[in-house]
Formats: sequence, structure tokens, C-alpha cells
Amino acid sequence: MKKLYLFLLLLLIGTYLNLYSQTPQYYNYNTGTSGNSFPFNVAGGKAVNTLILPGEFSQPTPLPSGMKITTVYFRHSGTGTRVYTDLRILMAQDTTSTFTTGNFYTGTYDTVFYGASVTLVHTAGSWTSVTLDHPFVYDPTKSLILFVGQCGATGAGGSVYNSTGTAIRRVWSVGGCPFVPYAGGDASVVNFGVDVVPAVTNVTNRHLKLATPGVSTTYVQVPFVASMVGFGNNITIEAWVKPGGTTTAATVLNKGTSSFDYQLGISLSTMLPFFRAGSTIATCPFAVTANVWQHLAVVSNGSTVTFYLNGVAGAPVTAACVLGSSTNEMRIGRGNSDAGSGGLDEIRVWSVARTGPEILSNMCVKWIPNTTTGLKAKWHMDSTAVDSVSGWNGVLQGTATYDTLSWCPIPTSISQTGSEVPTSYRLEQNYPNPFNPTTNIKFAIPKSGYVEIKLYDILGKEVGTLVSDPYQAGTYIVGFNASKLASGVYFYRIVCNDYTQTMKMMVLK
Repeated sequence: MKKLYLFLLLLLIGTYLNLYSQTPQYYNYNTGTSGNSFPFNVAGGKAVNTLILPGEFSQPTPLPSGMKITTVYFRHSGTGTRVYTDLRILMAQDTTSTFTTGNFYTGTYDTVFYGASVTLVHTAGSWTSVTLDHPFVYDPTKSLILFVGQCGATGAGGSVYNSTGTAIRRVWSVGGCPFVPYAGGDASVVNFGVDVVPAVTNVTNRHLKLATPGVSTTYVQVPFVASMVGFGNNITIEAWVKPGGTTTAATVLNKGTSSFDYQLGISLSTMLPFFRAGSTIATCPFAVTANVWQHLAVVSNGSTVTFYLNGVAGAPVTAACVLGSSTNEMRIGRGNSDAGSGGLDEIRVWSVARTGPEILSNMCVKWIPNTTTGLKAKWHMDSTAVDSVSGWNGVLQGTATYDTLSWCPIPTSISQTGSEVPTSYRLEQNYPNPFNPTTNIKFAIPKSGYVEIKLYDILGKEVGTLVSDPYQAGTYIVGFNASKLASGVYFYRIVCNDYTQTMKMMVLK
């Protein structure tokens, strides 16, 4: 009987380990037999530059084309738990097949992961995974350049298996930060694996869907995290918003519940955005539109508050806003007891007072790097309320759910050029064309009127509205960011008074 119990226990343990062990979908080698301490098992910090050639992700089958990497794996030779300071993973692709001894790769990298403090558990002979901050589109016809570095490690374990390749496949730092390449290099290639998903560029975005009219029990609850407070009085809060109507307030984000450490909301009936810190309230000089997606941002530096709608600033409001420091929770889509309504997406909190150009530069960019200066939190709301920057992770309450959304492109700027009144209507060819990701569209109207410029794909499906407002007679330039569009041919069409014109543009990525 004891033997039977022992057998069942071993079977249960084996099943548990099998269920929870991590193996990459694709990997290059699992043949390394000797561990190397670079870069994970060096207490003082270390960086390694590794070159993985085309076709080397061949196990258990070749990695197909049209994929993007979401998770990376390292096969470890020792067991232990390590806490890393400033752990970063960078990726690049190139046609090179060898490094130069004593030199890091000098091309353009994408920082796919960064953590100020990261804990990894290593098990001898097994894979340790790291989920990337954003996916990396992988081309199997090119070499993958991998740069992994950390500035300090405590704990035990971390050595990784390497196999031997050809040419110079690895260059490492002398130790410590900043990283300086050691005068050497060898043919070692780390046993490295990846998980991937299809790299479809027109995947439908999703957003947080709240009740309309708003219900105070429907929101995202974010438990208190120490980093939510203590970053001075400079703050920027921005989000894509679609207020559900004028019958209820539409809170975007509130930290502190009844203490209102900092809050961005939209007032009932007036649709005027407001920023609140404690008892001090600054009201936006312009209203937002119900049931329409728009980008709303507020910037407070402790003495003035500036609101931005679709990247356009309103007049600064004088308000001495002192951010609170309570240990109360954060709420997305709810203030203290007042509700939010409609839709919210791409919510970001910054510990700096951002400028207008900074807001414009990435309000249409979904995967901004976690290392962007001052970025404290970002929620993509793609079926999860996880914050990938500081761990301000939320839980849906009430009937909060997710829905599909195709947001951006929108104009990143609209400016009038010159003072002369044009003699005729015209819509000019966008410049540059082809483009990636920004271009400019120039139009002229000889008399005032309501101007609409809409964007259509090759099948005639509307994919965005660039202009939808009344304008005085004049010549205007629309700056436009197409970072959310797939490569291909698109058409833009102007309608103003009795004038219509359609032009063709090409996004080339």
C-alpha cells in the first residue's frame, strides 16, 4: 500500500511538473552541456550581445515566417532565484553573419523588455521565460541580434547553456554599468527560444467598455502600489475616450477615491474635462464630444493645468494642484462614487509634465517603450487591465468588459498656412508619399464651410476621419500618423460645400 501511495505521489508530481514546466514553441539549441555565467550569473552586472543566424530557430520545427515574438526563453544550467536591477532585452535584425571582435552591434535596436527590478527563478536544465513588453516582428530570412544586460544581481543561479556556432557569435561587456564591450568575442550561442503569434498588422484593437449611462459599480479597481504617489506635482494623464453621453459624468481615472490624489474626469451635461487634486479643480476651456472617440490629455506642473484634445492644447488654466499621497486605491472609469461611461483605451500616467509635441508623437503609437522618460503606467485594455510598466494591475468590477475598437488614424495636427484667401478649392497629393508613418495633406477652400476628410482602404471601407470641423476660407495642412495602418494603398476624400475630391496615398512599412 505504501508503494502504491508513493507511486501515485510521484505520478502526481510528475504530472504537475509537466503541466507547469515551460518549453518554448521554437528554439535554436538545447544541446549545451556547460554553463556560462554571462550575463545572468554576475553580481556586478553584465551584458551579452548574441547573434542568431537565419534558420537556427529549427526546433522542434522551423519557425515560420509572418510571426512576431512575444516571449523569450533562456536554458539555464543552475538552480536558484535571482533579483536583477535594470534588466533589459534588446532586439534587432540584420543580414550580418558575424560580429566584430570587441564591438557591440551598432545598428538600431528595439527595447523589447525593461524592468528596474526583476525576479527570475532558474532551474537547471530548464527554460526560464521573460514576457516582452511588446512583440517583436521576426523575419526568418535575417539574423536576430540579441542584447541582454543587467546592472546588478542578488541571489543564486543564473548561468546559461551555450552551444558552439561559427564565426564571432558572442561579444560581452567588461562588467558593470554602463556596458562597455570587452576586447574579445567567440562562437558561443546561448540556448535560446521564443513564443510567437501571427504578425498581423491589422488586428482589431480592443478597449474597456463601461455602462451607458454610467454605473458607479462598473469600473476597474487598481489596488494601491507605492509608486502611485511620491513623484512630485508634475503629472500627465492621457487616454482615448468615448464618453457615453451627457446624462452622467465620465471619470477617466481617479487615484485616492474620496481623497482625490489626482483625477481626470468629464463633467456631467457640460462635457467639460476637469483635473482635480484634493479640493483644487481645474476645468478645461473646451468640451469633448459624446459618443465619439477622441484623445484627451491633461498636464499639470503644480501651478498650471493644460488640456489637450487630439493633441491640440487649450489655454493653460492657473491652478495650484498639489498631488495627494494617500494609500487609497486607484479607479479607472470611476471617481469616488461617481461613474464613468462609454469607452476608454490606451490609458497612460506620467510623472512628468509632457509637452504638446511629446503627446502628439506617440498618442497614435500603441507599443511605446516602457523606458520612455516619466512613463509610470499604461493600460492597453486588450482584454486585460494589466499595467506593463509598474504593476498597477486592475480588476474589472460590475459589468465592465471589453469591446472591439479601430482607433487612429486621426490628424496629428492641423495648421493654417499664409493669410491669402485661395481662389479655388483644391486637395493636394500628400507628401511624402509613399510614407511611414507620417505624412502631410494640404487643402484649400475659398469660402468658409464644414470640411470632412475621410480615409478609405483599397476596398472602399472607411478606416478613419482626418478632418470633421467648420473652417474659415484659407489653406491648411493636416499632419497625419498612420502607425496603426497596414502597408497598402488608401484613398482620402474631401467634402466641403459642393466640392469633393479623392486622392490616393500609400503606406509603406
